[in-house]
Amino acid sequence: MGLRGRRGRLSGRREVVVESKPVPWKHGVVLVCMNERAPGAGKPSCGRARGTELKGWLKDALRAEGSAGAECRVLNSTCLDLCPDNGVAVAILPGDELLVVDPERDREALKERVQRQLGGRRGLLGRLRS
Repeated sequence: MGLRGRRGRLSGRREVVVESKPVPWKHGVVLVCMNERAPGAGKPSCGRARGTELKGWLKDALRAEGSAGAECRVLNSTCLDLCPDNGVAVAILPGDELLVVDPERDREALKERVQRQLGGRRGLLGRLRS
């Protein structure tokens, strides 16, 4: 039996129901780091303001193009554990790389990469089931 409707107990406490739902996106996911560390932290952080700016621009640019890339989800993420000194960490899924993107200088290149990597493909679920 799959996860749908499966019931179980956690440490004898309350009953838990794990339910699956259809994925609301068709062509993949772009995760944009929004992590903001405290001043003096051991690692740098991408920063909420820079990540928010990049995410908003990318969503608008992909929609304006009207390509299959416009059907991907661009989502906030906490730390992706890349922690660049300059730039914002970005992951394009499905995929196996993390990118460091300057929100101003590299955004057009990021948009083209998303379109190339996610655009024009069958939906994410179709690829996973193949």
